[in-house]
Amino acid sequence: MDLGFNYILNIPFKGLESFNIEKNALIPNKWKLLLMNDGSFTQNLNSLTNEQITTLQAYTENQYLIKKRKIRNIYLTNNSNQYLAFARSYWILNINHQIHNNLINNQPVGQLFINHQTDIYKDIHEIYYVHSAFLENTFKSLGPVWGRKYTIYYRYKPIITLQEFFSPYLINFF
Repeated sequence: MDLGFNYILNIPFKGLESFNIEKNALIPNKWKLLLMNDGSFTQNLNSLTNEQITTLQAYTENQYLIKKRKIRNIYLTNNSNQYLAFARSYWILNINHQIHNNLINNQPVGQLFINHQTDIYKDIHEIYYVHSAFLENTFKSLGPVWGRKYTIYYRYKPIITLQEFFSPYLINFF
């Protein structure tokens, strides 16, 4: 399965101080709430949809465990199994092996931290607008989608880097 992301717009993000008026104007206001939020995306989806969000394993060629690293590809879905997001996480297992072991296969990463009351810090690196035939097929929607890339830190160490791509359908909840 080729994920083939073609980046139309890639906005480097180095904290709110780097987010100037020109960059701000590129992102529709409703999308800013999801893209720039440094809280739990899973919890935000639970609140927006009024449904429990779960994950489905995305079987791609890039899902593997090698040299103490794991790439996990999942879909975030609602109770109707509608795909709301595609997420790819890069785990460094020699740093966070215990955290990874606590992760249940169908559990969103954010839910793991909430359930264990883990104090984390999220550093957003990029916000982007991409075109991908894979995502069009996944979300059953033509055209580009918004996404972001960030790293989660625990005890001042990077433990997971995530890429999230959001279904255009999410805008209907605003």
